[in-house]
Amino acid sequence: MLVKRLLLAAISIGVGFVATVLIVWYICDTTVAEYGTIYTSTTALSLAAAVAIWLDKFMETKLLPE
Repeated sequence: MLVKRLLLAAISIGVGFVATVLIVWYICDTTVAEYGTIYTSTTALSLAAAVAIWLDKFMETKLLPE
């Protein structure tokens, strides 16, 4: 169970960061440096949390209560 939860965290953080970089580059049409470190971090964290909710259901890690 611990391995599944660590895998969930790694996947969601990775997807959140990659999605943030792609959003900043293609939708905002700017660079990550211009977007800002704090904004990049909070956007990646928000997207990672959204991905983690879905992964929790499909990977059945039971991090969230029913």
